[in-house]
Amino acid sequence: MLVGADSVSQSTSSTQRWYRVLGIRPEESRTVGLFFIHNFLLGIGTILIYVAANAILLENNPETSLPVAYIASAIAMIAVGKVYAYYEHHLVLRSLAVRVLMAAVVMTVVVGILVVFGHSVAAAVAIMTGYRLIYLLTNLEFWGVSAVVFDTRQSKRLFGVISSGDMPAKAIGAILAALVHAHADVLRLLMVAFGAFLAALYILQLTIQSHDVHAPQGADRVARREPSRLVGKRFGGSELIFYMCLSLAVLAAVATEIEYNFFINVKHRFHDQTDVIRYVSYVLALTYGVAMLAKLLLSRQVLDKFGVQRSLLMLPWVALTGLIILTVMRYFVTSETVLLVYFCGLYLVFEVVRRALFDPVFLVLFQPLLPPQRLKGHTLAKGLYEPIGLGFAGLLIFLLHTTLASGSTPVWILLLVGAVWLLRHTYKRYLHELNDAIGRRFLERDQLAMPAVAQASLVTQLQSTRPDDVLTAISWLDAHNPAELAQQLPALLTHTNVNVRRRTLGAIAHTDQKVPVQQLTHIALTDEEPTLRQQAAYLLGRRINATTVELAPLIHHTDIAIQQGAIKGVLELNPHDATAQAILTQLANDKDPARQQIALSLIATLHLNDLAPLVNERLTSVYPDVKKAAIAAAGQVTSAGLTTYLLQNLTNKALGRAVTQALKTRGAETIPALKSVQHATKDRLTLERIASVYGAINTPESRHLLNELAQQPDLVVRSAALRALRRFPNEPDDDALFRTILHEEVLLAQRLLHGSLTDADLTDTLDYELSMLVQRLFDVLMQLYDSETIAGARLGVGHPARERRANALEMLDNLIPRATYQTLQVLVDDLPRLEKNRILDVELGSFDGAEPIRTFILHKGETVFSAWTVDVVLRSLPADNALLARQALESRFASLSPLLMAHTTHSIDQISAYDRVLLLAQTSLFAQTPENVLASITPIMKEEAHPAGESIFHKGDLGTGMYVIYTGEIAILDGETELARFGRGDFFGELALLDTEARSATAEAITDVRLLRIDQDDFYDLMEERSEVLRSIVKSLSGRIRRQNELLTNRSSPQ
Repeated sequence: MLVGADSVSQSTSSTQRWYRVLGIRPEESRTVGLFFIHNFLLGIGTILIYVAANAILLENNPETSLPVAYIASAIAMIAVGKVYAYYEHHLVLRSLAVRVLMAAVVMTVVVGILVVFGHSVAAAVAIMTGYRLIYLLTNLEFWGVSAVVFDTRQSKRLFGVISSGDMPAKAIGAILAALVHAHADVLRLLMVAFGAFLAALYILQLTIQSHDVHAPQGADRVARREPSRLVGKRFGGSELIFYMCLSLAVLAAVATEIEYNFFINVKHRFHDQTDVIRYVSYVLALTYGVAMLAKLLLSRQVLDKFGVQRSLLMLPWVALTGLIILTVMRYFVTSETVLLVYFCGLYLVFEVVRRALFDPVFLVLFQPLLPPQRLKGHTLAKGLYEPIGLGFAGLLIFLLHTTLASGSTPVWILLLVGAVWLLRHTYKRYLHELNDAIGRRFLERDQLAMPAVAQASLVTQLQSTRPDDVLTAISWLDAHNPAELAQQLPALLTHTNVNVRRRTLGAIAHTDQKVPVQQLTHIALTDEEPTLRQQAAYLLGRRINATTVELAPLIHHTDIAIQQGAIKGVLELNPHDATAQAILTQLANDKDPARQQIALSLIATLHLNDLAPLVNERLTSVYPDVKKAAIAAAGQVTSAGLTTYLLQNLTNKALGRAVTQALKTRGAETIPALKSVQHATKDRLTLERIASVYGAINTPESRHLLNELAQQPDLVVRSAALRALRRFPNEPDDDALFRTILHEEVLLAQRLLHGSLTDADLTDTLDYELSMLVQRLFDVLMQLYDSETIAGARLGVGHPARERRANALEMLDNLIPRATYQTLQVLVDDLPRLEKNRILDVELGSFDGAEPIRTFILHKGETVFSAWTVDVVLRSLPADNALLARQALESRFASLSPLLMAHTTHSIDQISAYDRVLLLAQTSLFAQTPENVLASITPIMKEEAHPAGESIFHKGDLGTGMYVIYTGEIAILDGETELARFGRGDFFGELALLDTEARSATAEAITDVRLLRIDQDDFYDLMEERSEVLRSIVKSLSGRIRRQNELLTNRSSPQ
């Protein structure tokens, strides 16, 4: 039994090793096997017909019959390609693929009849044409199915493998050709081909049963620039398809010329027909054999090493080099034997590069396109433009009656230079398609065009009885034809719908047209909506020609909305207006906190520096909302004293977020003060908030200071700086700095991956650390490469659709350094952990981790790791060692999370930070949230204790936070009706985290309860500083809402 087990283990290990060599993942093995066998059977069928055709053609004046066969084949292929393209749009792909293979079977029978009854040159040409048609149909069928089963990344890894299936078949067929001496032998080959096509049909049915083989119809992806009329009409609007088709046509012509010269030189050297066939067969067998090995073992490695562009250009450069050498040889070599050997070598190398590298890479270029566009492009390239290249070569050969050795080389060199140019443009369009595939999906407003007739209808739409139609018309005219809208303002201001009046007032606010005073006055004095009265009064107050007599009733009005609007309008026009300033000062000194807030809001909006002392007084208000309004005003008013106050309160628990926002609005004048604080402190929260402020001040100096913060060893501070730098354009002078940071992050990823492999208990928490590392990597890449492209790739790699993820990774593969790409790929791909480590070690070198991962975590502490990760390691130690480790952390770092402190500073709290994390993890709201994120929430949780019978909040109270039950039970009541009852680990009031609304029910303690409360303001602060908290919580809440919607749908659906 043990021996058997070992054998199975060795067999499995050997299989996995082969999978790794070939780039096949275990879950892909069956799919790859089906396609490999399918291609093998198609290869058997087509090569045997090819052998049959050549066996007859080379007997009948090949100098003339071959070019004629090329031309006839091209015409027939174009016709069949058109038919295929028609049915491609009228049949589902799976039905089309089956019918194509059935057509190949029928055509094989037709070729067999020609072999039996036809012995002329015409019959030989017809047989060659039949081969080309069968080859075209099987090629379209095989790659059409492959294109929708595999995504972009899979195609790069696997197209070389699955396409190598026909190589051994063709090698076998070429060897069989050496045995063909009569038409009867040819007929036997055709019978074998017939059987191979039937077997391929069976394999296709198995593939269809196990895969979703269809190309969903839909609108083509919107191009970022309008294609030419030719591209739009003939190439499905894709410039990529346009350049691919032209490239393939040129290379098909060159391939035909090289093949023709190979056959003719063999014919001239060997006069006996049997020798000709045998020699050709051996060369073909060698070519296909080498191509198979190259496809299986080298194509993926070459593609990984050289990339798509250089892999594409390798084929024309090989051909160019060969023809240039041939041109030189013409002057020094006259031996037919030497020329034959050279042509054999040129044919072999060209075909190996073409089949092993160019063909798989060329097919990969279609993958970023949408499935219908992908299939259309493939059909155009293979069914029209490749035959055009074949026919063009045949026509040139027929008309010129020359070979490469006799002087036609310059023509083909010129064509190859054109092919290089076309392929370079093909690659550029490929990158554009990738960018479009992962980028924006909607048109910007300025990309929308509207004909004159539609504009006229919009003016008519303003009189519609439907408010939504009127609002749409106002919005468009406001943006594109404000003069026309100005003529309609009086009527719109008297509209019965409040939203129409509101939108019209908004349009007037930024127009230079004369305002309708009468209608505005009517709204200001009589409208039921306070916001509309305020806006109308503002518009009246800011008129240049408004008189004091007209404005006095508005400024002194008892309605605070009218007064507020009028003051704003007057002071916006003249900030030193004495009357308006006096009224504003009265409002600021009013006993009503709401009026004080209004005054402070106006001071902030109008940047009234003269009133800075008044703002300074309100900073000491006992009303929190007034104090926050004063802080907001301090951000808009120039005053050294206010700046000092803001900096001193940057980390204030209650005011920190408001202070940070205020500093952002002050602009560049605060940079010197912020710089001094930055260089004088190591406090993490202070540096995070300073980075946030720098991000809102787009100046070279703020960018320089953010660069300094990005180099901090504390990765939380680094993350904050990198997030802030997203708002800045790339600066080439900073590339060296960010490449250094990139290298540090990649090496850290290698260390963490190895740690997660060697220490299984840390796997989950280290996976979280790696997810944070991925975010930092993307932020660094945005500073080194096109930020829009990187941002699109960032969204793409996290997209649920496989195609979007694959296109995003492919875009990155063509843009960023190989080591960085491999790091990102292994971090976002679903690969076995051992395989991830192997890939990284290959790229970065073997990992020499002498320091165990747990020691490394304790050494770096919260500068690199989240508090939860450090705590997991601490809790794994014996109690005495853990205490010493905690004390060592406290001595080395200025501040620690409560979770890590040896002695908590919150003596009144009875629930430890660790227990809070466990409690949150047990709630359904946070069940999918990593403990690392939950540990960031625990410091803002406040404990509450309520005796049985006490209300926690009442119906109608303003909701400002959510609760989690640690012990006891509470009931949710609506009057005397009990709506729900909750116990330990349950939560309630969660929507108050996101929206401040009145409570819809009363919460009352059934027993003595201990609760943990999370306030909205604290939660907003946390989300602003820790984007991972925001992502995780939004994901949890959206999942909860989705599940509730599904539950409601199931309940409402008929049984």
